[in-house]
Amino acid sequence: MKHALGLELLLLNCACVFNLSILTDDSGRNITDLDMNNIDPKNSDVFRQLLNQETLIRMALVKNVHVLMKDMVDLKKKLESVESLQQSAEIKITALQQEVNDLKRENQKLSLENRKFEETFSLVKDNFTQIKDQFKDFAKEVEEKRDAFERNTTMFNMSLETLSDDLIATSTKLSKSVSNLENSQNAIIASVADDINKTLGDLKTEVKQSQNDQLKLSATVSSLEVFRMNITNNHCDLGKKVAFTAGVTSSSSSWNSGTLVFDKVTNNVGGGYNPNTGIFTAPLNGDYVFYVGIQSRSSDVNDIYVGIVLNGSRKVRAMAYNYNSNDDYETGTNMVTLRLQQGDTVWVKYYAGKGYYTYSDAPLTTFSGFLK
Repeated sequence: MKHALGLELLLLNCACVFNLSILTDDSGRNITDLDMNNIDPKNSDVFRQLLNQETLIRMALVKNVHVLMKDMVDLKKKLESVESLQQSAEIKITALQQEVNDLKRENQKLSLENRKFEETFSLVKDNFTQIKDQFKDFAKEVEEKRDAFERNTTMFNMSLETLSDDLIATSTKLSKSVSNLENSQNAIIASVADDINKTLGDLKTEVKQSQNDQLKLSATVSSLEVFRMNITNNHCDLGKKVAFTAGVTSSSSSWNSGTLVFDKVTNNVGGGYNPNTGIFTAPLNGDYVFYVGIQSRSSDVNDIYVGIVLNGSRKVRAMAYNYNSNDDYETGTNMVTLRLQQGDTVWVKYYAGKGYYTYSDAPLTTFSGFLK
């Protein structure tokens, strides 16, 4: 505004100066006011031409002054508009500076939270490394026990074959002796034969039980090996880990319907298993492995059947059946691989039988699963 006022005063001064005439002695008089008596007739024409030229120059100067004054008014308006824009820009700049300060404070807060998250992630990573090392030791111990069991089974089978041959030979000898004995010895021979048959039946039962136990142990070792391989292959992607193991802490002699709720959670990576309902809900899409182990009660309730269910559809069953009707406890196991979408549900459902057996501190009846 100060520069505009100065320019206006300068233009007014120019206008005043241009109103003066050199030919009229700077008096500013009009042509009609000149004293023509004192002008030499010879020079009158020249003087008249000079006056006409002066008049034309003066008119041109006045016109230019008006144009300059108009431009000055326009410039003044533009300066006022610029000042308004400058004030608006200063307000916006102040608001932007405030937003920048807010963003800086938010960035500091996020940096602090990120540091805490990195510390937590490091702790989880260390814990996972420890679990991995412990699992390797456990797998090695299981492998050693399986090898020892296979050696013992082989020795047992060899002993059984030898014993069978001896028993057959003894039976043959007894049969030959019986033909030479009197009727008074028939009762003794029959008693010996019964003892032999009973012994053979008991040995066959023990062999069948041993083979059944070996199959169960092999299935357990296979599932543990699959679990170990998945842990090894996916150890670097902690954000996609899903695994759980849960067990039942109290036995029942009357359970005969509905969902089996495994209320003791040993591990629940990813939070998919709900110990209140016994239902696993898939937090991620992928291929999952599920394993169930059910322990039957003794001869009062000698069998139990359960199934692994996906969204209400039974996929596999596990059976614990006491086939010799003795006071024995039997274990039924099964494992299944299922392709799940996020939100699919899997649980263990009753199929047949009655009741199950377990321990409170280290459950016998368990339910496990993990993402491959």
